[in-house]
Amino acid sequence: MVDLAFDFSTRLSEIATIAVSIFAIMDPPAAIPTLISYIGGSLNTEDSNLEDIVVRIVNKAAVAILLLLALFSLVGEYILRIFNISLESLRIAGGLLLTVIAIDMLLAKEKVEEVRRGDFAVVPIATPLIVGPGTMSTLIVYSRVYGPVPTLLGAVIAFALTYLVLRYSYRAFKYLGKSVLQGLGKFMSIIIASIAIELILSGLRGLGFI
Repeated sequence: MVDLAFDFSTRLSEIATIAVSIFAIMDPPAAIPTLISYIGGSLNTEDSNLEDIVVRIVNKAAVAILLLLALFSLVGEYILRIFNISLESLRIAGGLLLTVIAIDMLLAKEKVEEVRRGDFAVVPIATPLIVGPGTMSTLIVYSRVYGPVPTLLGAVIAFALTYLVLRYSYRAFKYLGKSVLQGLGKFMSIIIASIAIELILSGLRGLGFI
């Protein structure tokens, strides 16, 4: 009974770690200004249907986001086997990639500078804005470290939180303002940088360099 309880608590801790990491990397608060700008909204808009438009776009993007998260959570192990990539190498590569992403988030004014019109729910909102290379590589690493099922569960929790943020993005943008949301994005970049350093250090330890 004690062993089962210990294993259960350990699994919960792993799933929570995965969920927090993936949510931070997807960084939905920083995506809100770009999402609103794609739709054409603003703080002073008089369009009473704008929030409904946001919800429809978010619902469509959510399907693509969930499918991408499930894909990389479940087949991450097979991707490593196909390309004969070691876990340590992937950790270092993923850590370096996340470092670049964190720096870009910290310095960039917006996640996507060019605003295009059309059907943008899947591209670029779902990917690469939300599920980008950093999210994909991290899911593959976690799939190898923790297993596909815990990784998927953690990713689903992160998806649920992300959906809520995007679902009410219009209200958040309207009441908090663009600068506050961008500030939250900057804070997320610090979390991502910390995750990146941990991945790099764990990869170096596995290779025996430290």
